[in-house]
Amino acid sequence: MSRLLTTTPGETAASGRVEAPGTLTEVSALLGGTTGTLLVRGAATKLDWAGRVTDPDLVVDTAALQGMLTHNPADMTASVRAGTPLQVLQETLAEEGQWLALDPPSASVGATVGGLLAAGDSGPSRLRYGGLRDLVLGVTLVLADGTLARAGSHVIKNVAGYDLSKLVHGSLGSLAVIAEVIVRLHPRPPASATAVGPADAAQATAATLALAASPLEPTAVEWVSGDGTETGQLHVRVDGTTASTEAASRGVADLLAGLGIPTEVLSEPAADNAWKAHATTVLGTDDETVVRVAGLPSDLDALARHVSEAAAQAGVGARVISSAALGMHTVRLDGGSAQAHAHVLTGLRTYARARDATVLLRQRPAALDDLVDALGPPPSSIELLRRVKAQFDPTGRFAPGRFRPWY
Repeated sequence: MSRLLTTTPGETAASGRVEAPGTLTEVSALLGGTTGTLLVRGAATKLDWAGRVTDPDLVVDTAALQGMLTHNPADMTASVRAGTPLQVLQETLAEEGQWLALDPPSASVGATVGGLLAAGDSGPSRLRYGGLRDLVLGVTLVLADGTLARAGSHVIKNVAGYDLSKLVHGSLGSLAVIAEVIVRLHPRPPASATAVGPADAAQATAATLALAASPLEPTAVEWVSGDGTETGQLHVRVDGTTASTEAASRGVADLLAGLGIPTEVLSEPAADNAWKAHATTVLGTDDETVVRVAGLPSDLDALARHVSEAAAQAGVGARVISSAALGMHTVRLDGGSAQAHAHVLTGLRTYARARDATVLLRQRPAALDDLVDALGPPPSSIELLRRVKAQFDPTGRFAPGRFRPWY
């Protein structure tokens, strides 16, 4: 039977009971035997993303839905229960020299495989390996009435049936409970090298475009703006064999030097610490407003200048942390009033819309909710999104408010 849990003050706004089913059968029975609204919760690392889900009748906690179901090292595939923390999965796979090629910052605070798929979250290595949507081979979902829906298999080139894994990717728990996930694995690279160097946004943009046009094939290209007038820092990681990594790191250093960016290739312990610090920088703190802007790699310089100017005018602090080669930029706002944060956010949405970029509000102080809507202007695909929601969740059970006011 599922475990009946009690909520911890401040853990979630939920007023209903919390259930933690431990098997697929229990999840199905729970949803089939209840009515009313519900929130699916993994490690609770992304409850603030998009609109807030308030007062659901039931919270389905996936804490007990853990463990790897199968692992085929020769085929490099595995199936896992969705509540399994990514770090736990990685530790298990490491015994066979493999990993799920995913390194989101939230893994360090317990993010689960199902939660990462539902949120569409990724990390620096997405540049080389793709996001989780590219690494999932199949899913088992539990629909609002308890019905099971399965798609995909352990076969990498399987093309049968609807690709439900891509449908739920980024759905933020609004369509179904992700109960089980089949993933494609990769060998752990035998060597890695990270080059770092001081760079402003213009230099980082030029370096990103030059790296993309080169044969160096970096695994990650990340830029973090400096505090105030300080110059930011560029991180470039290459993975592979020892020989190829050494050659690639020299190539990266030479390319960046030609752009006026002196670099240092970090030792393995220093590189590990640098990437851990980078993950912390992306996450931000509870009193900040954190926004993800997805656009073009070539827009980094313009975006950084817009954010700097808007934040200075509003009297708030701002940093940009960019997966530069992916065109995925995180903006953190701190200090100042909620009104000031709202002003910067509204301007950022206007800026992004003019450049066909998207904006996702990932974190904010509660006071900001009364000043701006969580989602901003709807996309051109809004009618399609509404039809998908109506088809999969006709009674509106899942995550009420997550995509308000769109639907």
